[in-house]
Amino acid sequence: MVERKILVAVDKSRYCQNILTYLCKLYCQQPEISFHLLSIVSHSTSQAAKDWLDQSDLLSTVDPATRKRFLSCKSHMANAKKKLLECGFAEGQIETSIRFSQQSVVGDIIHEARKGLYDAIIIGKKDLSLLERMVVGSVSAGILNKNNGLPVWVISGEIKTQKILVPVDCSVHTLAAVDHLAFIIKDNPLVEITLFHSCSLLASGQITSREHFHEKWGKEWCDKHLKGDDDGHFHFSAPEQLLKEAGVPPEKVHRLKSKSGVEPGQMIVHHVKQDNFGTIVMGRRHKDVNKGIFQGVSDRVLANVNDVAIWIVG
Repeated sequence: MVERKILVAVDKSRYCQNILTYLCKLYCQQPEISFHLLSIVSHSTSQAAKDWLDQSDLLSTVDPATRKRFLSCKSHMANAKKKLLECGFAEGQIETSIRFSQQSVVGDIIHEARKGLYDAIIIGKKDLSLLERMVVGSVSAGILNKNNGLPVWVISGEIKTQKILVPVDCSVHTLAAVDHLAFIIKDNPLVEITLFHSCSLLASGQITSREHFHEKWGKEWCDKHLKGDDDGHFHFSAPEQLLKEAGVPPEKVHRLKSKSGVEPGQMIVHHVKQDNFGTIVMGRRHKDVNKGIFQGVSDRVLANVNDVAIWIVG
């Protein structure tokens, strides 16, 4: 049995309810997955106290407003767990933690994600204005920028469909995104997947050297499945093979190719809105890679969609 472990960042906002509803729709009554619901309560206690006092002792030292927030989180966490249980998840699939921050909310979530060897982090996207993001920052943005390769799922609004859009090209990072999707939705009969390749004006035509794929998938697999489609590329064939190996029926996987539009991010947003996709699964180039004046495709998509889950891999 393949068990998948998901870390869910929980707070008291309405965004958390969107996360729970999404998980219930995607994974209802699947025993091979477990969730750790984690709330981090920030506070101004001295670092020495943070290092030496346990959570119960810290609760007695913090100011009344912080104590109130902590107790409110406990109530909210109980309701979150109750909702997952009512959706059909078993008690053993759900772990909950409420902690005072040791570093920062972002730092503590990332630390837990690395320590616990989770397969993904789930966070809610808050509707901050550009000015607000510049002044106060964003937990979502912080986790995306500092997670060091762990897949992050950003839940933006209320997701109403299980249709999944996966932008693909001939790069390692996009095939890694498909690999993550294949592992996460293994044997899930409810999903519908569309592989999308954009040939728009500013789409990158770069093809990663085959040797870069060997470390993750092995030379034998790559020699067999990176042969390409009719156009000599493996935009669709390699992702389809990964999904097939994960037990996704071929009739649940579709191809979509577009030559219109100026750049790929624009076309992804267009098809998400036009064709009612609920999830986008995207590979992300390393943050040190030069992404040009338009920034990364995943960054542009994230800024321009709502009522969708965006899985950022890489």
